[in-house]
Amino acid sequence: MSLRSQTFSLGLVIILAAIAASAMAVLAAELKDPLTPLKSTEGSMLCFQRDYSAEHLARHPKQTVKSVLLAFQQGFVTLVLTPRSGAPKLIGGGCDWREGASIDTSGHKMIPNFNKAAGFDCMVVIGNSAEERGYFLIDPAPDAKSLMLFLQSPIGVDSGEPGNSRGSDLTLGPQDRTFALRRINAKACAKFKATVE
Repeated sequence: MSLRSQTFSLGLVIILAAIAASAMAVLAAELKDPLTPLKSTEGSMLCFQRDYSAEHLARHPKQTVKSVLLAFQQGFVTLVLTPRSGAPKLIGGGCDWREGASIDTSGHKMIPNFNKAAGFDCMVVIGNSAEERGYFLIDPAPDAKSLMLFLQSPIGVDSGEPGNSRGSDLTLGPQDRTFALRRINAKACAKFKATVE
């Protein structure tokens, strides 16, 4: 092999190694849970929200949700979906950070438009029941200042009635299943602390 061929081969190996290292760094960043380290004290909570303007809702008449609030604490998440009309809908779920989030036990994607290496898998529960009543996924930004929320439909919602452990099922249209939320002051979610303590 000539010196020129050896130099070319060595250069190619260096380039491929750099590409592989870069890909590994990206994958490592995608596998890192950005939310849990922020909950350093017992009972601490993270709060995320999105309120839609009247103009946005006018441009998206099939979107029925006008506001979303997400309280994240100790592996439990409380969601409040406020519709254009009617009472807010409360959804609770146990969430775990997992590589391969959104992939069910049969290897099928539960959230078709989620393509990251990891995320928070969240199983919906109603009251004290162990029955799973739906699924949602949380995809936080690396800086933890925002997140994407993906909801399956139908999904179980708490009825808010004392003694009703069954709740009800909420059917969501395509425009009410994916939301971009921003982190806000945790005080906005303080009323949900008792849910998980």
